[in-house]
Amino acid sequence: MIEYVKIYCVYTSALIRSLRLILISLLFYMILNQFLQDGSVKLPLFLFNILVIFEVFFHFKISKIFPSISVSKNDGKNVLQSFTRQSLYPIMVEDSTERVIKRLIKTHNVKIFMQKANISKKELPLIKLDKSLLIKSAFDAAKTFQGKFVTTIDVFVAYLLLIEKEKKLLFTKQLKSEDLYNISFWIKSENPYEENPNKFRIKIPGGGIGEGLTSGWTYETKKYTTSFSKSAISSTPIIKGREEEFKEMLEGLIKVENNNVLLVGDIGAGKDNLVRALAYYSFEGELGAYLNYRRILTLMVGALTAGATNRNDLEERLQGIISEISHAEDVLLYVPEFQNILGGAAYGIDLSGALLPFLKAGNLPIVATMTTGSFKKYMENNSLKEAFTIVELRPQERDSAIQMVLGESGKIEKKYRVLLSYLSIKSAVELSEKFSQDQVLPGSAVSLLETVANKIYNLKGVPSFEKTHRKMILEDHVVKEVENLTHIAIGLPTGDEINLLLHLEERLHERVIEQDEAITALAESMRRVRSGVKTSEKPISFLFLGPTGVGKTETAKTLAEYYYRGEKNMIRLDMSEFTDEDGIRRLLGAAPGEGDERGELTDKIHDNPSSLVLLDEFEKANPKIHNLFLQVFDDGRLTDNKGKTVSFRNAIIIATSNAGSEFIREEVNKGTKIDKKFHQRLLEFLQTNNIFKPELLNRFDGIITFKPLSDKNVAQVVNILLQDLINDMEAQDIKLLFDDAVIEKISKEGFDSEFGARPLRRYIQDNIEDMLAESKLKKELDRGKTAKFSIDGTGALQLSVS
Repeated sequence: MIEYVKIYCVYTSALIRSLRLILISLLFYMILNQFLQDGSVKLPLFLFNILVIFEVFFHFKISKIFPSISVSKNDGKNVLQSFTRQSLYPIMVEDSTERVIKRLIKTHNVKIFMQKANISKKELPLIKLDKSLLIKSAFDAAKTFQGKFVTTIDVFVAYLLLIEKEKKLLFTKQLKSEDLYNISFWIKSENPYEENPNKFRIKIPGGGIGEGLTSGWTYETKKYTTSFSKSAISSTPIIKGREEEFKEMLEGLIKVENNNVLLVGDIGAGKDNLVRALAYYSFEGELGAYLNYRRILTLMVGALTAGATNRNDLEERLQGIISEISHAEDVLLYVPEFQNILGGAAYGIDLSGALLPFLKAGNLPIVATMTTGSFKKYMENNSLKEAFTIVELRPQERDSAIQMVLGESGKIEKKYRVLLSYLSIKSAVELSEKFSQDQVLPGSAVSLLETVANKIYNLKGVPSFEKTHRKMILEDHVVKEVENLTHIAIGLPTGDEINLLLHLEERLHERVIEQDEAITALAESMRRVRSGVKTSEKPISFLFLGPTGVGKTETAKTLAEYYYRGEKNMIRLDMSEFTDEDGIRRLLGAAPGEGDERGELTDKIHDNPSSLVLLDEFEKANPKIHNLFLQVFDDGRLTDNKGKTVSFRNAIIIATSNAGSEFIREEVNKGTKIDKKFHQRLLEFLQTNNIFKPELLNRFDGIITFKPLSDKNVAQVVNILLQDLINDMEAQDIKLLFDDAVIEKISKEGFDSEFGARPLRRYIQDNIEDMLAESKLKKELDRGKTAKFSIDGTGALQLSVS
């Protein structure tokens, strides 16, 4: 390998290239001159042919030389034998690492690497290193990244890692070693020629000219289908991460009977892409004799049903399609959204009975797709299921999804004429996994990137990346788009939000009296979430225990007011309405075949994934509903009765309960200190009396006890309630005043030890607000006037207007 590269270095040196050019020009001149003189050009032509032979030999042998030993088989004694010609050439030509890197960054793959890592030439520091250290590090990088040979990218990555301790370039760009691996994988997948050069061969894809003459015409079928293969063969599909599912699909299609496949997966799982791969590799002739050169036709259910007056018409059309496909023998029928011919959607037809005998016999090979929810509803208990090989496409793990999206990125860049940075793709995958409820990975991330790419392409003022004349999609662009779509703050907090987070306890105490433990716990949780410290997949959850009217619900409502854009955006469920098992149906929706009722909880969290969920009087819910929330607290997700999974990972769940109220009140009256020992005794009380199971209590992040209100606390609550009324009157240009004696009277007469502060609001409505309303109706109280409440000689409330 080294000798070949030495020859390459000499042959491509400036001196030799000049001599080659002079020699070719001279020989050409001699040939032309002698031909014009006497027609004898034997010697110059011979020499010219010898030169051409050298050039051909150099082009097809020397310049395309392949390493003799792969990285995995190299024992490390002579690592240069595993370097590609492109990576070894600058090392042998240049005498310093700075010059090696300068030459490397001119190569195609390294240029692309720098684009994806968002590293410009100006940002790349050039440092003198020991060349032998760079060679060894490049070999180690190739081995770590499981490369076949040491490529230009491996040398460049090795250089970045060697200078990282001093320059912190990767740290600045927020790139880690696994990110470098993914970028390397990305570029090598799109440009594999350095490690796997194309071998010259003649290849004739497709079935050939006049294939209809040998396979049979499909006139009737063409009325209701379109060619899926025609669009699928335009580009190579990427099935990275779905190799097993692709293999299952192929195995299902080559069965003698029941040779049909049903791909089941949520939107975005990649069902259509697997069919695209089937069409592409069938056209290329790479699937084996039975599946090679198949025409894949997409059934258009709309066209099939259009103009049909009854079921017999539809079955007649279907019979015509089946007859032609059975005769043609080179057609695979692709039926997306298969439920549409099983009674789904607006078509209202069920042709499963007509299809079953043909599908079982193998006369009508079908590849069909369905979502998980549709499968549960239309196929799980359908006899038609026996005729299919069911291939389930589960959502991809994050790392696999990143690589799958990397494979699709080239199409997005080409379509929207932009560049996608690696971090924008990584961010799209992570945020889609968290916030996309209607699609799953990798499709959700691809859709998000397309939305961002389209927006950035049409946005003025976004600079192009260096000399590419293309705008670069950055991580911030993706984050902002998700924030716009979800109305949720995702990026690190700034400005007013930082101030709110740092002083959240004070803001909450403006409406909630006492209860320092609950306020502190909530504020600390919010700071963990927004600062990025909290990375758990589970939602934050609290159980608020205490007597009625001490501020449990008010605490949750106050947090919603300040942080979730108002109480109207809080998901509030009164669990006293879910005492029987029918409550599960209300929460999760109707089961397949039992109606279209949607889940009260799952639907709301689907629409607002970052919400505060308030479960009032949680102890009154049916035990089976308690078990349901075990899954929510554990996994951060819940699947409704239609098969749709929603995520709670970005929610805060607050369950309130009056259970143990008497126990708390009695202990507080005794002067018992509310500490860890008290909490332990309270939890034992709840478990002993079968109010909550231990496993449920252990799932909460915090169990907080709300103490009964003291007389001083009650007066503070009265002041808060009256302040709301003062603000309402001030909006009407009316000033409202209260004597201290009025505060005291409301506190004593409006407070109930059993129901806490809750009756205070009713007392103010029945007395203070009623007197104000009467005075306004009598035209005594109007804009610009002052209303003052005091106590008269009999101890009754008195209103004076001035």
